[in-house]
Amino acid sequence: MKLSFTMKSTGKTFSFDSSSLDLYISQTMQKANVPGLSITISKNGETVYSRGYGHRDTDNREPATENTLYGIGSVTKSFTSMALMLLSEKGLIDINKPVRDYLSKFHPDEASEETTIAHLMSHSSGFPGLNTSEVMLFREVGKDTSYIPMAGFEDFMYYINGAAGERHSPPGNRFFYWNEGYTMLGRIIEKLSGMKYHKYIRENILEPLGIKRATFFEEEAFNDPDHATPYYREQDGTNTPSRISDEEIGHAPGGLVTSTVELSKYLSLWTADNKKKIVGDTSLQELVKPRIKTFFASHFDPVMYGYGWMSINNFLGKRLISHSGSVAASSGYVGFLPELNVSVAIGANTSDCPTSRIGMYALSLFIEGASADDLPFVKIDKKRDMLKGDYHDYRDYTRVSLFDGDDGLLKMKLESDEFHTTVPVLLEGDKVYTINNNAKMEIEVRMKNDRDVEIYFERHRFQKK
Repeated sequence: MKLSFTMKSTGKTFSFDSSSLDLYISQTMQKANVPGLSITISKNGETVYSRGYGHRDTDNREPATENTLYGIGSVTKSFTSMALMLLSEKGLIDINKPVRDYLSKFHPDEASEETTIAHLMSHSSGFPGLNTSEVMLFREVGKDTSYIPMAGFEDFMYYINGAAGERHSPPGNRFFYWNEGYTMLGRIIEKLSGMKYHKYIRENILEPLGIKRATFFEEEAFNDPDHATPYYREQDGTNTPSRISDEEIGHAPGGLVTSTVELSKYLSLWTADNKKKIVGDTSLQELVKPRIKTFFASHFDPVMYGYGWMSINNFLGKRLISHSGSVAASSGYVGFLPELNVSVAIGANTSDCPTSRIGMYALSLFIEGASADDLPFVKIDKKRDMLKGDYHDYRDYTRVSLFDGDDGLLKMKLESDEFHTTVPVLLEGDKVYTINNNAKMEIEVRMKNDRDVEIYFERHRFQKK
């Protein structure tokens, strides 16, 4: 469906074809077993597309809407970093000074003296993840078996300070996604502002932007008539109604619950023609400035991290600023193209939703001269779907099938009188590989369509049935 909008800010008419996006989201939700999802797309700070898909609550058959509330997980980190920039502008903090200047309880090792606020904001402290968020989140959904004491900030700091031998490298040298750093940043915000973290975020970021439906507390979220029931994905693939953790030590790294419509108001700080001023332009750019290379799996390299934001310099020729997040039973994504002033916000009521792919797909539709079909993961998914099926060789001596494994990998099963084996199949660009004798081995593929496919493996030729 082609939709047309007249932009209030410019008076120009803007067209957006939603049909391919609707189909992609629907198919992705089906494959990933996602109960409900919402999306809001904005240009120049004005909403051009916003709707819900599926159910926010499957038992009561309540549909997801554009206003449904979701736990957005680590998308919250950008709000935490924004709060620190606000405090910096007021002269209450210097983010380039050591953490210990503001939180004396942080003393796991000698390098702690060199670990700055900025290192925590950019996940470059040198510490690998210490699993505190995992303990809290999975304890909340009844899946934690660690029994690690984590009842509050005192337990948290005792745990962190006992991890001296875990440091990998000096601060600033390597990226490790470190939720623990953001928990400490939340406590520093409280100390410097004299307010609880959630209250500071509400009064200094949410309310000035007109964001009214946002909270860090499960009871408040669940009392909203349009909230999503969070679903924990069991090992057998079923979705179990669950909870959202609202432990205060988890607020700053990933505790916000809100809607995609509300998130679009936040994104307008970078994309609106008439931006609301809650922080200076210099601070806005400092937040999204790339600072250290990440090690996330991505079809776009490199993926850089700033202060609560990730960036890709060449996303179909444009710069993409984004962040995703999940909280065991809910997930979110925000992203924007600063050159085009286009943003997208997504929420889903399971943690196993590929929200970043959906977000990238949506943003690609706004890049002139590009196509969503140009996205590497779209190409790979199409090729993967074409490869799946049953094959035969000469006179059906060997039986072969390509299928999705329980681990998410494409698998190839070969059976004959002489051997039975199952091997992984890897797709990299235009190439297809497997692992044979502990070595990567190419599988030659010839395909005209999803029925006319041939694969050549070792000395064998197989045709799709």
